[in-house]
Amino acid sequence: MIEALLAAPLVQGIGLLGTLGGMLWPLFPGRRGMLAAQTITSVFFTIHYALLGAQTGAVMNSLSAVQAAAAIPLGTRPGFRLVYLATTVPIAAGLALTWNGWPSLFAAAGTLLITLARYQVSVVWFRVLMAVGLPCWFGHNLMVVSVPGMISDVVGMTVNGVMLVRLLAVRAPVREGVVGENA
Repeated sequence: MIEALLAAPLVQGIGLLGTLGGMLWPLFPGRRGMLAAQTITSVFFTIHYALLGAQTGAVMNSLSAVQAAAAIPLGTRPGFRLVYLATTVPIAAGLALTWNGWPSLFAAAGTLLITLARYQVSVVWFRVLMAVGLPCWFGHNLMVVSVPGMISDVVGMTVNGVMLVRLLAVRAPVREGVVGENA
């Protein structure tokens, strides 16, 4: 893996900027902050994957940047849901146009799951669906040898998981010694 970093320092360096965003988005407590950070992260990973030659990853990340930005108003403007849902149509087209076997399938699956996550106005469901979508991206990144992508995914999965557990712990207080009983 170190060889991949050293062989293409510019490509991997741009990916590492995406990794920084991938490490930071789970730390935001609310949707708006998470989505803003994901928008920036997706822009860096679009460039990274394009330079790496992973075209499906590049297309899916460019769609993700648009989706993350489009998802921000969903919490305050429910009428915007149709606009957001329209951003799901290009996923299938992007997959078909850039098909490259398993890496393409994993990138598209991850994008679709993360699309569903961003559609949620509940932070809990947002995080749950992200927890399902990020491993798909890890599979893609492993196959295309994106070290920054794998780092971003592992850190993102870990921090998102910790934040989800903390969020669920706050929502399920202990009452009369029974764990998980709602007060």
